Amino acid sequence: MRVILNFVLTVGFASFAMAQDAGTVVGTVTSDGAAVADVPVQARNTVTGMMFRAIGSATGDYTLPQLPAGTYEISATVPGFSFMPFVHSNVVLGAGQRLQLDIALKSGNLGTIADDPYMYLSGIRAKAASLTGPAPRSADGRPDLSGVWNGKDDLFPERPALLPWAASILNERLQNDLKDHPNARCLPAGLMQTGPFFRKFVQTPTLLVVLNEHDALAFRQIFLDGRAHPQDLDPTWQGHAIGRWDGDTLVVDVVGFNEESVMGVAPHTSQLRVTERYRRRDLGHLDVQVTAEDPGTLTKPWTLNMVWDLAPEEEILEYVCAENIRNVHLDWTPTPSRQ
Repeated sequence: MRVILNFVLTVGFASFAMAQDAGTVVGTVTSDGAAVADVPVQARNTVTGMMFRAIGSATGDYTLPQLPAGTYEISATVPGFSFMPFVHSNVVLGAGQRLQLDIALKSGNLGTIADDPYMYLSGIRAKAASLTGPAPRSADGRPDLSGVWNGKDDLFPERPALLPWAASILNERLQNDLKDHPNARCLPAGLMQTGPFFRKFVQTPTLLVVLNEHDALAFRQIFLDGRAHPQDLDPTWQGHAIGRWDGDTLVVDVVGFNEESVMGVAPHTSQLRVTERYRRRDLGHLDVQVTAEDPGTLTKPWTLNMVWDLAPEEEILEYVCAENIRNVHLDWTPTPSRQ
């Protein structure tokens, strides 16, 4: 009994000491001087790789408590703001320290009057949250994924574990403001199905058609008729997609990518395989998981988890990007003088 009591006291004291030594990072998230609500903020210990996460308040305040002393990278990504996430590196936190780190997000509005992407997308999310009821089902009893969905990024995205050559290319693209991204030349955006863009699902028993509002390739076909991938695949921007049902989850296997497309921003090789999982949890929300596997680029699979919101009052618009493309020559950082 004495041994057990000593063990409990020792563990309890150690836990108390760790709590006393833990630090806290606090701050306020703003854009153009106004508070931004409900922002996901994460801290990554640059030595151990441990992640600490929090969601900001309605008034823009956030708190990351119980952080061991060390050096951190603080990041926040919010749909509707600048494409580049907020990242603050080399944040040194001492034992027991309370560190103030405010986050200023770049507005996605380049000067257009009444153009506020964040507020617009927030309104759509609010409408989706008010929808109640189970997921609808098609005549064959499967969940019906049909509808216009407002895409969303992973709130706490995992960083791809890239091989050195791929990491070098990624860093170069980030340094030159994505001027080498395919979108800068009216080419397809990529293959990870991320971003706050509308996508319309049209589901039949044998085929799921995905219509993308923001992409040079405005459609995808996912075959549900039990076929296999062709043996002599001709590599394409979006690959060849076949789906199968695992209970109420649609699992999509995609192969046959050309090496011109991108994984978000990172490059990949022809060995790339992407697995998508779609589950309509209820009437208004779609759980989406995307996993990329590429031994020529990644040291381990890269997975993103998202929740898309139904946008029942929206319809996708045509996307045209064909001529007079100029953004490869422009600095897209918003400035007060740009109208």
